[in-house]
Amino acid sequence: MKRVFVLALALLVLLSIPAASQTKRRSPKKPVTSFEEKQQAEIRAGREQIAAQIKNLSQFLYLFGGISKGIEIAERAKNNRDESIAAMSPEQIGQSKAKLRDSIAGVRTGLDKLESSFRLNPVLQSYYPSLSGVARIAQTAETQAAAGNFDQAGRSLIASVSKLTDALLALR
Repeated sequence: MKRVFVLALALLVLLSIPAASQTKRRSPKKPVTSFEEKQQAEIRAGREQIAAQIKNLSQFLYLFGGISKGIEIAERAKNNRDESIAAMSPEQIGQSKAKLRDSIAGVRTGLDKLESSFRLNPVLQSYYPSLSGVARIAQTAETQAAAGNFDQAGRSLIASVSKLTDALLALR
């Protein structure tokens, strides 16, 4: 009888062990991301930053062309004393020029930040040479606009879009 009791107890203990392991809750495993996946995510983020700058700069250039052309026409009408063209007042011309200069300064600031983010990011540093100098081009545009050469400033900004596009292609 003792043997049957010991055997039944042993069997009961053995059967309870797997049952206990099945009721344990497992903690959810965190997804393991490899170093390469993290690098690819950084590169993708870099591409998105460059693409955003290209979009913003393209929209700005579209507006910049119309505004600078309007300023040029208004100045020509003012200099020729042509009343047939609805000319802007000298104050309006000055305000428009100042807004364009400020906008170009904002573009340069954004491009400076973009360059810095690539220069300071260990993953993106190898792509920095393809992007390097784009803020300097915008600085040139800013200087040209300050001198009243809005056409040249626009051409410089177009060159910066070209450089950004080349940098985007380099990020593969």
